[in-house]
Amino acid sequence: MLVALLVFVAVAGAAFGSFAGVVASRGMRASLAGRSHCEGCGRTLHWYEVVPLLSYVMLRGRCRTCQAPIGVRAFAWEVGGAAVALAIALAVALLRGMPPV
Repeated sequence: MLVALLVFVAVAGAAFGSFAGVVASRGMRASLAGRSHCEGCGRTLHWYEVVPLLSYVMLRGRCRTCQAPIGVRAFAWEVGGAAVALAIALAVALLRGMPPV
């Protein structure tokens, strides 16, 4: 049960990290700026191309259409968000006396 919760927390943290990275790069208007797109060719990305952590790895850091490189900064934001969320969840679990895993 705890492992499933930690996986959920990591995915949620990665999603939050992804959004934080978009806000950091585009500014506070990021939520109103429309869908994610390739910086190289301008193509709007499909839902399966914006899954935090998995998409970057599956696409090998490149656009599926034009092969333009996707900056590693986006992936770093996602990893950072997942790591922070996991650290908080583990700290809360340890403070409550739950075994870490």
